[in-house]
Amino acid sequence: MKKIIQLTKVFLKNYFDNFNMKMGMNLSSKKKIFPIILYLILFIYLVGIVIILSYNLIVILKAIHQETVFIGLILFMILGFTIIQTIFSSINILYFSKDSEYLLPLPIKPYQIITARFNVMLISEYLVISLIGLIPLILYGILTSAGVIYYLIMIITLLLIPILPILLISIIVIIIMNFARLTKNRGRFQLIAYLILLIAIIGLSVATSGMNENISNEEMAHMLLNANSMVDLVKGYFLPLDFLISALTTNSYSIAILEIFKTVILTVVVFIAYLVIAEKFYFHGLVGNLFGGGALKSSKILSEKQYSSKLFKSYIGKEFKILYRNHIFLIQCLLPAIFIPIIMLVVTLPSFNNGNMELTELVNQLGNFNINSLLVCSIILGLIQFFSMFIYISITAISRDGNNANFIKYIPVSLYKQYIYKIVLNVIMNIVTIIITLFLAWFIFKLPIITLIVLFIVATIIAIFQSILMIIIDLKRPKLNWDFEYAVVKQNLNLVFPMLLGLLNILVIALIVLLFENINVYLGLIIIGIIFLIFTIITNNYLYKNQFKLAEKII
Repeated sequence: MKKIIQLTKVFLKNYFDNFNMKMGMNLSSKKKIFPIILYLILFIYLVGIVIILSYNLIVILKAIHQETVFIGLILFMILGFTIIQTIFSSINILYFSKDSEYLLPLPIKPYQIITARFNVMLISEYLVISLIGLIPLILYGILTSAGVIYYLIMIITLLLIPILPILLISIIVIIIMNFARLTKNRGRFQLIAYLILLIAIIGLSVATSGMNENISNEEMAHMLLNANSMVDLVKGYFLPLDFLISALTTNSYSIAILEIFKTVILTVVVFIAYLVIAEKFYFHGLVGNLFGGGALKSSKILSEKQYSSKLFKSYIGKEFKILYRNHIFLIQCLLPAIFIPIIMLVVTLPSFNNGNMELTELVNQLGNFNINSLLVCSIILGLIQFFSMFIYISITAISRDGNNANFIKYIPVSLYKQYIYKIVLNVIMNIVTIIITLFLAWFIFKLPIITLIVLFIVATIIAIFQSILMIIIDLKRPKLNWDFEYAVVKQNLNLVFPMLLGLLNILVIALIVLLFENINVYLGLIIIGIIFLIFTIITNNYLYKNQFKLAEKII
């Protein structure tokens, strides 16, 4: 146990040590106040957004006597975030940490290393859960006048809920990475490992998402008429989620204790399996990854052929080849944009088609609500903005080139054109997520085709605005001096900006909906589109007029 605690401290120190410096922030004695102010503003902003959204949702649910649905939604969101975050961080933490090579000669057993690695992943999840889980659930307790027992169970629930998904995903990762030594191309195997992991998670989601599909119309109507019965709709997708929702929503202390106990027992069993599998397979995969394959290579040297008359096609092709050939960039910058909406699509669709009762009928029964409204369309646009937070192509467009970035100054193509060419892939990936989200909206709400077309146009305008603004940020704060490709994404503060912009866009859309509450849906979408079109024009003009000044930090 002592070695595990010491290793955890070391890994955490490596994970968080010099955090600001790694993220590209200057921490000289004269400028320490800047990152502190920046983090404080960011934290206050995020807390404000969380409180506003949570408060409004709780008030709406209380009006229809279904307030406990909020607990289910928050726990479901925490579970989903944990799964997504663990998918894209587990392989990196377990196998690609720089300290792994120094651990092999030491008298440390695999279970000790793997437990310490698990602790790092869990602690990093707790930091996020404190924002997206703790604050909303505390607000829920205040608005519903919950007792002290509720807060105690809430803390236990938040401590337990991320453990099992991290363990299950880590087990899959350990098994997959055990085959790393069988391939000579380590970079390609990393990509394959991520794909296998994602497919496995999607398969598990499909396998466990059918537990509530047999709800009849009569049962659905019963849920609508009885207070707090709709929370059962959120259950059935992950066994501990059922236990913990029941523990937080029940009025019986004995039932709450029993549900917590069942969750703890299940977690302990899986943790023991995790340790057994780690003891048997972890070192094999670690050694295979460190020494079993060739080094990752990516060519950034462009031939004259790429600067032919078809300049646009050649440059876009070059950018895509850099991503495709560099598997780490592909995994970190491109795959999240594709698989996060797909995972949510696979997990969400079954929950909205319970027997013969579609969500449209459910919403109508809640108050003859007009589906084809500006409110529903704004929610769809907000979901698209959420997906855009995980698209890192434009925000790393310059940084990915590293020390070769200054090459753009010496080719006979204007800097402005090169900037635009570099963001095209970002726009394309946004369009992919837009199409997936609109398909989901059509499946659930049966929106008219004309509404979907207008939504597509508005969302695309926002995507172009986001892409241009992100490359401007990367030009102003490029991370060019990196030794390993993971540093471009994992140690780059610039990746906070897609999240900030996404939240800001959601706030702008929400304010427009509040100002024009009863306006025609198409007129409202046109207003949103015009506002973001103005933002896009202003941002594009700034990029064009300052194309040379923005390139000054590329050296």
